[in-house]
Amino acid sequence: MFKSSFTFQLAFLLLLPSLAIGQNIEIKVFNKTGYDLDSVTFHQLYLGELCKDSSVFISGIAEMTMQGDVPLHRPFGIIEDKKSPHNLSECATKSRKVNDGSYAFDVFINDRGYDYLLYWKKHE
Repeated sequence: MFKSSFTFQLAFLLLLPSLAIGQNIEIKVFNKTGYDLDSVTFHQLYLGELCKDSSVFISGIAEMTMQGDVPLHRPFGIIEDKKSPHNLSECATKSRKVNDGSYAFDVFINDRGYDYLLYWKKHE
């Protein structure tokens, strides 16, 4: 009995660091579009509404794919009185995965008249 209890405790202690690591990414997102955004999503995270000139803090992310100095996954949000947004497919060229750190990004808009595209810039 002692041996099985010790084996369980040892396995738990070896597993514990892997449980503590992994949700170490923090992101602050600033809305620089000039519009109120509704149904904002970042990859698979639903952020809800992001008013113009406001920001939101996101934490608890285990891993994020970066392309250069911005996230690979494009931001998405709906703008009232604008035609539906256009979202390009991501290109994974020169992408890398990160699993810790603090980041800040601005969301900008490319308004093409017939649709729009939201995109990231590193916050400065």
